[in-house]
Parts: sequence; C-alpha cells; structure tokens
Amino acid sequence: MTEKPANIYSSFMLLKLQPEFRRLVSNEKIAAKQEFENMIYASQEKLFLRAYMVAGLRSDADVLFWRMSDDLAYLQDICARTFSTGAGRYFTPSFCYLGMHPGPDPSIPKQDLDFGFLPKGAFGRHHYMLLHPVVKSHTWYELSEEEREKLLTERKQVVRRYSDIQESFFMSYGLDEPDMIVVREAKSLEDLTAATHELRLQRIKNYTVDDKPVFLCLGRDKLGEIMDAIA
Repeated sequence: MTEKPANIYSSFMLLKLQPEFRRLVSNEKIAAKQEFENMIYASQEKLFLRAYMVAGLRSDADVLFWRMSDDLAYLQDICARTFSTGAGRYFTPSFCYLGMHPGPDPSIPKQDLDFGFLPKGAFGRHHYMLLHPVVKSHTWYELSEEEREKLLTERKQVVRRYSDIQESFFMSYGLDEPDMIVVREAKSLEDLTAATHELRLQRIKNYTVDDKPVFLCLGRDKLGEIMDAIA
C-alpha cells in the first residue's frame, strides 16, 4: 500500500497590541518584549514560523504569525502560548485562520525537509505576502471536475507569468469557516498588485462568494524589529 503524505496544518494569527502596553515605562516594555520574543523563538525548532508586520496598513491588526506543523495538537498548544508571556499578554487576536496543505511525498529524504515535514524553501521566501480567506459558491461544486480544472488552469497561467510570485492554498473544510485560505507571496509589490488585479478578472472569480478581508503583510527578519516599530 502506498504511504499517504501527512497533512500540514497552517495557522494564520493576526494580533492587535493593546494601548496599555505603550503606557508601560521603558524598562518594563523592554523586558516584556524580550520575554515574548524568547518564547516565540523557542518553538522554532519544531515548526515553521514567520512573523509579518501589518501595523500602519490596517487599523485592526499589528502583526501576523504564520505557523505550520504536521501535528495539530502541538500547533494549537504553541498558538495558545502566544498570550501567556511578556508582551504577549497585551495582544488581542483580531483574526485567526486555520488551513491544511498536503504534505510532501513520503519518498522525499528527511534531509531535504525542514522540520521533517516541509520541503525546503517552499514557503515564506518573499518579503510581501497577501493573505485572504475564500468562500466558494455552491455552483462551483456543481461543476464537473473537468470544468473546474479548466478554470483553475486559466488561473495558474496568470500566476506563472510572474516568476517571483508563489501562491499557496490551504484547505479549511471541516477546520474553519472559509473554504480555503489563499497566500500569495511576492518579491516585488508591483508584481503582487498586478497579478492580483489580473486574477480578479478571471472567469473563476464568478464562483467566489466572499474573499475578504484581505491582508497585505510585510515580512521582517526579526520579530524584535516589529515589536520596536509597534511599541
């Protein structure tokens, strides 16, 4: 029997920093930020983690934590700890999305995988990321597999014209309210906006009921850079 790839679970957690944190004295803020950063980075050995800054682009969120693991219970535990330590106690979740992505082929050697479950360099490569949930119409599921595949192929052809754009889909059926979470990563903001505009003109868009809210997130090399900017 062929071994089935293990699923990869992905959490997208958007947080808003409470104004009370900014009223702390300088030494308290420094200590709280360091304690929070230490806790966040302590989990990096076992799961994929990327932090993005959203502050200044939206009023309802300041930071996005994107985490992935092949163990849903472990992912849940780590996400819950976000609010337990240091500056984390001053964060309020604005939006949380959960999705699932097929794992790598079991035949891929472990040394070619990050964390033992993620193909190296498959996610989180680019500075800009556009994130949004998608709800499809009932008529989409009434189409034949051939019709759906044709529309999907048309859409993929648009993305392929942009060499520095990577698009990923995380299915949310049975896990969350949307049908899926779409992540579009790009090296260039100009390419990201141009590709997104083209995708909105595709025929497949007629089968989308809702694809909002939309979050433009900017990756930072260090979480400390984000914390210093927002607090």
